[in-house]
Amino acid sequence: MRRTNELPEVQPMTPAGMGHEMMLQGGSQRRNADDHQQFAEYVRAHAADLPFLSQEEERQLIRAGVARFTIDFDEARWLAVGILHDNQVALERHLDRRLEGVLHRYSKTGRRRKISRKEFNDAVAIYRNWARNGISEQDVKIKTKRMIEENDWRVGRSRWIQSKRWYNKIPD
Repeated sequence: MRRTNELPEVQPMTPAGMGHEMMLQGGSQRRNADDHQQFAEYVRAHAADLPFLSQEEERQLIRAGVARFTIDFDEARWLAVGILHDNQVALERHLDRRLEGVLHRYSKTGRRRKISRKEFNDAVAIYRNWARNGISEQDVKIKTKRMIEENDWRVGRSRWIQSKRWYNKIPD
């Protein structure tokens, strides 16, 4: 017994007839070179004088690219990161990865294989230098403490008192 298809014929490239796979990939009607140019100008204008861009601000830029300029998420992220890099804007997620490498190095060297107070303060200064002082020292200390705790690295005691009060004073 032969089965017949009773569904009406649908035009292949109309928005109503576009298949789910085509909608996910973005049809040819959705992409526009003007949208890319407008989004690029939007990112340049947003990052004109910024030394540092947090993850939340980066997400907002990418969401704007997807919503306002009808650009795919990956394209918006690619364009935004490239333009921000060209304008020498430090991105928080890139700096976090770099700082994690520095802290890893500090935790593996030395006699006791602990991060000393001096190394901790050096890591904070390095991060602020990379971010061109676009983030406060207290925020960097909190971020650094969180990284140390997530990676189960140990922190050394201070020299004279032999306590970790300097580390415990940093809010969580």
